Amino acid sequence: MNRDSEKTAGGHVTSAAERFAGGTALVTGGAAGIGEGFVRHLAALGMRVVVADVDGTRAEAVAGDIRAGGGLAEPYEVDVTDADAVDRMAAHVFDTYGGVDLLVNNAGIESSGWLWEIPVTRWRQVMSINVDGVFHCVRSFVPRMIEAGRPAVVANLSSVGGVRTVPLQTPYIVTKHAVLALTECLHQEISLTGAPIQVCAVLPHSVRSRIFLDAQAAAPSGDPLADRLFSSMQEANVASGLDPVEAAEHMVAQIAAGGFWIFSDDERGTAALRSRAEHLTAQGEPVDPREVFPVLAEPSS
Repeated sequence: MNRDSEKTAGGHVTSAAERFAGGTALVTGGAAGIGEGFVRHLAALGMRVVVADVDGTRAEAVAGDIRAGGGLAEPYEVDVTDADAVDRMAAHVFDTYGGVDLLVNNAGIESSGWLWEIPVTRWRQVMSINVDGVFHCVRSFVPRMIEAGRPAVVANLSSVGGVRTVPLQTPYIVTKHAVLALTECLHQEISLTGAPIQVCAVLPHSVRSRIFLDAQAAAPSGDPLADRLFSSMQEANVASGLDPVEAAEHMVAQIAAGGFWIFSDDERGTAALRSRAEHLTAQGEPVDPREVFPVLAEPSS
């Protein structure tokens, strides 16, 4: 679908409330960061939202807060790396609510350090959550969406990192490139089925969250340069990152309009795509990271 597909004959563009109010949404990684932003905004639009997260306590807290404000939300504790658990979740949601109108595959984690020093267990964890988690949700939800035969949306979280390369966070960058490729292929496959399912690639730029702090807490790199890069990213995220709910509002409006490319920051998102296209066309070597990240050029203290 393109944006025009959501316009009426009079040129009216369907608003997010018009399209989604009264429907059911499920957001993985929905208890924090960008995921929580989606959850809170979708609930405010009048959707019933399933807050799917590996942290059941946090999911219950977010869902409870939404219910206290008059919204509809259900917490669901799930590990998206467990294919059977994801399938049980899909069965539960379809049995309980009759379907899903918007599936947001958001669950993801970061990791820092030199590629050759990343522990194998951490590499596999990042791949399992960020890539396998999306696959498991597609595998469990899309067949049910196709069978239901009603309009629905699958929105997969890549990142502007999915069209860039960044040193010292290679596992994350690899997964976001993979999710983008998966999403483009999924769009093509859905088009072959004729099912009324919109597929979106969501490329946030900088949305306030704890992703860098959580990565350093869960898997500290132990390397001064990697720590310095992540610290600078965290500082920038706090200083200029978008509010998660405001970012979600902007992105959901784009989804409602029928877009494939969904950005939290239109200017930075389109600039990232343009830069990548120009770089590939020129067949240039990867850029010197010290030119992109000045903190990497600073002498060690």
